[in-house]
Amino acid sequence: MTLAEEAAGPSPHHELAPDSGRGVIWQSRALAKGIRRALDLIDLAGRVVVVAALIGELSVVLTDISIRFISSESLLWSDEASKLCLTTVAFLGGALAYRARHHTAIQFVTRFFAPGLRDATAAAVDAFILCATLITLWVSFDLFKVALTAYTPILQISNAWIVLPFNVGLGLIAIFSVERLLFEHCARHVCIVAPLVVAIMVFVATGPLPRPGMAVGLTIMLPLFFAAVLLGLPVSFSMLLGSLFFLQVTDAAPLIAAAQNTVDGTSNFILLTLPFFIWAGLIMEKGGISLRLVRFATALVGHLRGGLLQVVVVTIYLVSGISGSKAADVVAVGSVLRRELRRQGYRAEEGAAVLSAAGAMSETIPPSIAMLVLGSVTPISIGTLFIAGLLPAAVIALFLMVAIYFFAWRRDTPRAPRASLGEVARATGSAVLPLIMPVIMIVGIKFGYATPTEVSAVAVFYGLALSIVVYRSIGFANFFAIAAECGLLAGMVLFIIACAGSFAWTLTVANLPAALIHLLHAVGDSPTLFLIGSIILLIAIGSLLEGLPVLIILGPLLLPIAAQLGIDSIHYAMVMLLAMGIGIFIPPIGICFYIACAVAEADVEATSKAMLPYLIVLIAGVLAVAFVPWFTDIVPYLVEGH
Repeated sequence: MTLAEEAAGPSPHHELAPDSGRGVIWQSRALAKGIRRALDLIDLAGRVVVVAALIGELSVVLTDISIRFISSESLLWSDEASKLCLTTVAFLGGALAYRARHHTAIQFVTRFFAPGLRDATAAAVDAFILCATLITLWVSFDLFKVALTAYTPILQISNAWIVLPFNVGLGLIAIFSVERLLFEHCARHVCIVAPLVVAIMVFVATGPLPRPGMAVGLTIMLPLFFAAVLLGLPVSFSMLLGSLFFLQVTDAAPLIAAAQNTVDGTSNFILLTLPFFIWAGLIMEKGGISLRLVRFATALVGHLRGGLLQVVVVTIYLVSGISGSKAADVVAVGSVLRRELRRQGYRAEEGAAVLSAAGAMSETIPPSIAMLVLGSVTPISIGTLFIAGLLPAAVIALFLMVAIYFFAWRRDTPRAPRASLGEVARATGSAVLPLIMPVIMIVGIKFGYATPTEVSAVAVFYGLALSIVVYRSIGFANFFAIAAECGLLAGMVLFIIACAGSFAWTLTVANLPAALIHLLHAVGDSPTLFLIGSIILLIAIGSLLEGLPVLIILGPLLLPIAAQLGIDSIHYAMVMLLAMGIGIFIPPIGICFYIACAVAEADVEATSKAMLPYLIVLIAGVLAVAFVPWFTDIVPYLVEGH
């Protein structure tokens, strides 16, 4: 099942025989079906609310733009309405994404377990999610009570409306985790594992535990956090659980701090760009834009050695400027080219390897979600990030294309005929309208015509107009399905960001930044060692934490250190983004690597071997960007003059 298919509706449920011993806690099939039907209705109602929040926010932003264009006035209450919509998408959409299994988890360790142990571990994961959610929900009620006494300055509505989606989302996650425990795991495993997990959580929450210092608490918490991630607990819940554990065992602050900082993790107005850019990308993808860009790339480079693999790299570069999401890029391009790669004799694992390498390369192409997240947690101009990222990605793309050419030359792969001028002209004409979108984004943000949020809203409107009016490839009937898919994908990303906000606050309280600075001084304050160490750290941690949490946690910690060493912030941001991009595609742990294998219908082990030479090329490209700042600096210099 693809990401799009999962988001389009509730995840399919296993129909099991009464004597299978699996998921048969409910002996009455009628009762089980009734419960499942009720949960499906709750799921559908939640999707309607999330879609309404997205449409409402889009309407507010577009109305604000129109009013300012006509009368130079603005809607003073738009920020407050936006915050309500954002928390709704983050926590309600995040809860629905949990049921749809969008909260991806590392399976590298558990895939080697025996089936019984693997199911018992999965049941323990769901039990831990249930306990962590219930504890956070319990302390969030106090947060809700406090919010009842405060009001927004313009609309004069209670701040409790901002906290309410958090409460409702946690409640839904608790319900959905119970659903998994009752219906998706062996009854024997659940009966053994769930009480054990509950006992552990109750003991940690109420038992007579020693209260070590911050350093000891951090030393205990971080290994437990990484162990949870490796055993399959989604990274968002691992971070939430880590924050709760640290606060409880160190008594650094009340547990309500975890809830407060999770809600505050979505308070940055710039985060509104995420659902809008994801929405625009989905609209363009469903509207057949990917196919037009593939034809354009084929006309340009399809005649080179390794033709279709060259097309994969170029198309990923083009599509990344529209969708902003690496997973969406891989799904869009891979699904279009998969059959043609097979028809022309390319091995599935080779296609998946190039797809992964190209996806890793494209992390600095605007409007990358990673760029938006990094710009929201650090004092870096998003507009400058956008224009600075184009050339570093192009450099690594060139590295990959040269490698593909060399490998194809060694194997004496046949070459396709060069496209005629007429074919190039037709393909170019077909791609012009889609390629206008990233130009609008970069120019609009960089030159101050609109904020990133406003540009992303215009991108959604442009995508709708292009797909519905011009191409007529999207009808009003499937508009809701696309918006719902956007709500779930955006909810998953925003939920991770919210939990990472709480986790980053915990690490700051534990004085981790000071420890990193001390470690840096211990190795000699060398910019070269710092850059190499950063690349290794970001690749390793990025493979475990799905990318975005790495930027949220490490970005505010590492950027000031880089500045102390005389490394330009924009240049270092490019290094961070590219290294993190390699991490999320690196075999055999990276989440997006598995997505590429699934889309290309390739074996994971065979693709891991095929990926190794491209991985070497990617690392060489990142080192080139790291130690040749000109690649990052030249485009901003030409545009800005400094």
